[in-house]
Amino acid sequence: MSHRPRSPAVFVFAQHGCPACEEYLPRFQRRATGAPYPIGVYHLGDGGRGDEMANKLGIRATPTTTVLSRDGRLRNHVGALADNVIERILKSALG
Repeated sequence: MSHRPRSPAVFVFAQHGCPACEEYLPRFQRRATGAPYPIGVYHLGDGGRGDEMANKLGIRATPTTTVLSRDGRLRNHVGALADNVIERILKSALG
């Protein structure tokens, strides 16, 4: 049986009214436009799917950018990341 690579994905967990989130999200979204895999932005605190996912993944701070790579590894990056870091983690999802 061969191991089939997973489809990578990147998720950002943010919170309404969070100054770091409000600064980070537009920069992240500009760099993620056209990514060849799913990108999801989840807002925490409304009791919805974002809160459910954050609880399962142990997300405790916002903004947090979570990368699910092709090999199935999850990596969390906490804080409003620099542009070059955003670009690097978007590429890392493919590797």
